[in-house]
Amino acid sequence: MNRYRFTLLSQILIFLIPLNIYMWGDWLIVNVQWALFRFQQSAYGNSLILGHKDIAYISLGLTTGMYNIAAALFWTSGAAVLFIGLCITIFAVIKDDSGFIKKASYFTILGGILLILSALCRFSGGFSIPVGIPVILYIGWRMYQDNEGQDEYDEGSDDDEVSPPD
Repeated sequence: MNRYRFTLLSQILIFLIPLNIYMWGDWLIVNVQWALFRFQQSAYGNSLILGHKDIAYISLGLTTGMYNIAAALFWTSGAAVLFIGLCITIFAVIKDDSGFIKKASYFTILGGILLILSALCRFSGGFSIPVGIPVILYIGWRMYQDNEGQDEYDEGSDDDEVSPPD
């Protein structure tokens, strides 16, 4: 557990930090987005929008426009990929296997890329500041770098075969 404490804590941190700050129009709508939900402030009041609600808005026709639909789909996909990375990290901590940490780093980096695409799509009507996305990419890169050489070592240590002399 101590060996992967930083990795597990950093994966949990991803779901606690705000990822993006958005503004649409002339400060008509301001959003702060986390991995699983978004807080929206507008002239109509404040709203807490969960990730699955964005998909429901699309299916009901309440959200239209290519950029809004793409942003919601990228956000939902990115959050799902990050959650899979967290599950793999928890599994790696339980099994004490660094190979799973390296696989989780791939999911973390992919989730960060999908969330960047979501921020770019939401940028179309105002501005978007990706506050936490660089943190996600750094965490994924750090997980990969910390476990880069251990895959080859772990695979080589399992090989107990001794070749006979020629």
